[in-house]
Amino acid sequence: MDLLPGDASSIDELRAAYQSELVSDARMAAETAYALAFRYRNEDVNGRRRFDLAGVWATQAIELLEELPSSTIDEVVSTRPLVGGVPLPDLLHAGVVRARLADVLV
Repeated sequence: MDLLPGDASSIDELRAAYQSELVSDARMAAETAYALAFRYRNEDVNGRRRFDLAGVWATQAIELLEELPSSTIDEVVSTRPLVGGVPLPDLLHAGVVRARLADVLV
């Protein structure tokens, strides 16, 4: 996966952003966890793919999203189009994460 221009955060920067967002905005933290899961699944990190860490981050995104309200479309709309080079779906909820990252959630 190539990073898209204007949002080429390193994995370390994304992890730091996640920690900050976790205290201030759970939806943004879930979006960042989703992006981290994609990055760990799709990029070589220190010379190898980290499917194990992709699964950890996908699970974290699911757990956060399950705690958030999700009964209306407005409650599941992504707050950003892109995080760390990863395009976010327009609507992000636990079911979307499970579907898009099923291969690392086994």
